[in-house]
Amino acid sequence: MEILNKLNNEKLVCTYPDSTHAHGVDKYRICENLLNFCSTVPGFHSNSKSFLQLITYILHLERLLLLTLLNRHYESCNPIELIRLFICCRRAMQNLVLKFGKEYPDSKQYSTFSELLGNSYSLIWLLRSVQEIIGLSHEIFGEHIDQKKNTLFSLVDKTSEIFSTLANMNSKFCLLGPKKQIGSSLKHTASESDTSEHDALENSALEHVKTMAEQLEKTTAGIPVTTKDCKCVIKIENSYDNVCWDKLLCTMSCIGGFLWGLVSAFESTMKDYPTASSEERKLMLHYASNFSRSIAKFETFVDICLHVLFMENKDFGSVDLISGRLPQELDCENGFLNIEVVMDGWTMHQLKDNKLQSDGPPGMKRSLLENLLNGEGPFVAFTLRELYSVSAAIVKLKGLISFSGNVCRKACNPFQHLSLNPMVGTACIALQKIADMSDWPDMFSLVWIDGILRYLEVLGTFPGLNLSKELYAQIVNAHVSAIGKCILLQGKSATLPTHEIGSSTKTLQLQNTSGYVVTKNIIDRQNRLNSLISRLRLSMRNFVSVASNMHLSATLQVIERALVGVNQYSHSIYEVETGTSDGGTVSSDVAAGIDCLYLVLGSVPGNKRVFQRTVPSLVGALFNIVLHLQSPLIFYIEKLPPLCPDLHPEAGAIVLMCVEVITSFVGRHTFQIDACHVSQCLHLPVMLFKGFKHLLADRSVSCSSENIREQIAGQPLASKEYLLDRQFSVDMYAACCKLLCTVLRHQQSEVGQCVAVLEDSVNILLSCLESADSKMVSMAGCFTWNKEEALKCASFFRRIYEEMRQQKTIMEHHSMHFLAGYISMFSGLGPFQTGITREIDEALRPGVYSLIDICQESDFQQLHTYLGPGPVPNHSC
Repeated sequence: MEILNKLNNEKLVCTYPDSTHAHGVDKYRICENLLNFCSTVPGFHSNSKSFLQLITYILHLERLLLLTLLNRHYESCNPIELIRLFICCRRAMQNLVLKFGKEYPDSKQYSTFSELLGNSYSLIWLLRSVQEIIGLSHEIFGEHIDQKKNTLFSLVDKTSEIFSTLANMNSKFCLLGPKKQIGSSLKHTASESDTSEHDALENSALEHVKTMAEQLEKTTAGIPVTTKDCKCVIKIENSYDNVCWDKLLCTMSCIGGFLWGLVSAFESTMKDYPTASSEERKLMLHYASNFSRSIAKFETFVDICLHVLFMENKDFGSVDLISGRLPQELDCENGFLNIEVVMDGWTMHQLKDNKLQSDGPPGMKRSLLENLLNGEGPFVAFTLRELYSVSAAIVKLKGLISFSGNVCRKACNPFQHLSLNPMVGTACIALQKIADMSDWPDMFSLVWIDGILRYLEVLGTFPGLNLSKELYAQIVNAHVSAIGKCILLQGKSATLPTHEIGSSTKTLQLQNTSGYVVTKNIIDRQNRLNSLISRLRLSMRNFVSVASNMHLSATLQVIERALVGVNQYSHSIYEVETGTSDGGTVSSDVAAGIDCLYLVLGSVPGNKRVFQRTVPSLVGALFNIVLHLQSPLIFYIEKLPPLCPDLHPEAGAIVLMCVEVITSFVGRHTFQIDACHVSQCLHLPVMLFKGFKHLLADRSVSCSSENIREQIAGQPLASKEYLLDRQFSVDMYAACCKLLCTVLRHQQSEVGQCVAVLEDSVNILLSCLESADSKMVSMAGCFTWNKEEALKCASFFRRIYEEMRQQKTIMEHHSMHFLAGYISMFSGLGPFQTGITREIDEALRPGVYSLIDICQESDFQQLHTYLGPGPVPNHSC
């Protein structure tokens, strides 16, 4: 506190002749460390007075920094460092405001706090200061585009979070206040003075939220308006180039923060009071009605911005978006749009047939999306993200305040307008553009796509939307295509949603094993892809979990077509191919179909008839994919990182995903799996692990023009170098063991008819644990698990024997054959005649004891006859 006070009374950056560079740097470092302390220390506590003093000092420091930047007084300090210090101020302020709201929600100091950050001057400062810094950034950052994007967008996000926290804190105070007041009056415990004081604070909080809304409304005049035939119009061909996108970004971001703050307040109130009375609902709806006009303005502003972004400037009759009003009536300020006057006449999005379209509005400028995905126009891209974030908040608010009953219908009238067509259409096109990209997308584009997914995620939580079956299928198709692109880019690290948290660690481990350096770019790219596919899955899950039978049927149809490899544009193209001796290939849509099917399995009750009817075809399609892709090459990973995306998803990752999804089907009691599919499940380990012990530790694969692109023009690669993927082999082994255990547990009657097939798979998996032949390893370069890997696999295999004991009814007459297989392997009678090491035997011993428990005395006699004289492990007799 004392240091900040001293810095507040001095110039941060010394520009006098006797000043030194070190003096300015020291002050900068002191400020940065103090602000980081206020931002990151979770146990930091202080009284309300200290909180307010800290916030005051931070505001003064922000003003000092901005004046220094505006006046170019930074000869002795790097201006980029000053901007970063400004971001530290915003981060610290956000943290302090959040803590104050948690620790002093009913304090008398709340009024002083609201006066400090709730007045119009402070709110204008929070927004305009960011706009000024972004305006200065072009000359300060120069050609350092990446540094500029990361720094400025962080500043915008922190400012938006402050608006969100303030709106949330003040709104919760107003929403909780009436409830507490009602409860107090019923108990006759509240004094008259306490009630009046509480009312005063509540009214103050409401006024501060209104002030926020009003100030943000004034900032929406960001679209240039021109005069045509004595009328004020928005001319698209002029607006796109003349709009100041960096300032519009700040405006839209703060509007989004404000609206999401309201959403958070309503959600927390409804969570704390799930059984609100009609009187309490009226009070909450009355509070919401205070902002209905503002929210309607924000929605209109979003619509206009979206059309300025994407509408073509000719041939579609949409050049003049607003006309019919004289300049005096429109009351433009300095040639910019006044949303207040536009509100009543705004009808451009009202569709005649009231149907939604998935291809966007007519005349949509789709080339802009391609440019944004290539990394062009970062401020435009980030603005698009905020446009969708604001729209998502508006949709969420409409859903939250739509209580049942006549009490809310009149109050919610201004919320009824919802321009779904351009929003949904643009979102679907953006996701499809990602899938159609032939190269790596710009990593920043994955950030702004997050806004689109946030909108679709919210949209999917409201089943009451009038979406046609065709449009719903198009939305699902867009998700499938984008998820498929992510799986393709992830390569061998692609996994089902249950494993996505650990996929990055696995990837880095494999890359280090492969022998090349893991760069920061590789890590960032992997994290961005994981984040994107997680948001895609969340959006898809929201749509599926609340889907009607009609919409669920459309979803399953899309997934089934993807799994069987039917191209959505040409039915003559089959996207599941056998390929060469090294295995087949599938398209990214096929891979996405597996992923989305797993999402549906976890989100939809299995007793739905529309789902049960498709189970045989879905399971059959999964087996078909495994049949086409299975080959020894699935156990390998490329030694060097590819310079460009592969043409097809990684076969090994896809096969592993198929095995895990099949296991999920088998384990669901609500699904009836065909008997033929049960026998295929039992045969899968034989198909995948036959010949596993003969795999080489590394190998070369010839590359043809059909399965690899040229890395350098005119210099095609002759071959690719591969290493055996140790972690993947363990994961696949564990998946096969789990599949056999699940079949034993849930499909007893079918297993009883396929015991011979089960025995083949068990023997194949057991042979993988046989000791390595040292001569073969040294001379032929064969692969072998190390001790830790082998023990881990043995622990998975042991569970098969233990599960047989649980299914004694069907397995007791066959346990002798499985026990004989183990004894033969232990005694050196296996394929390589090397036996099993003592450590592996000890790991398997509990499972072997389980087999012995269900053997009868006659089985032991038959076992000795079957094996004949020879070494037998002591614990098996």
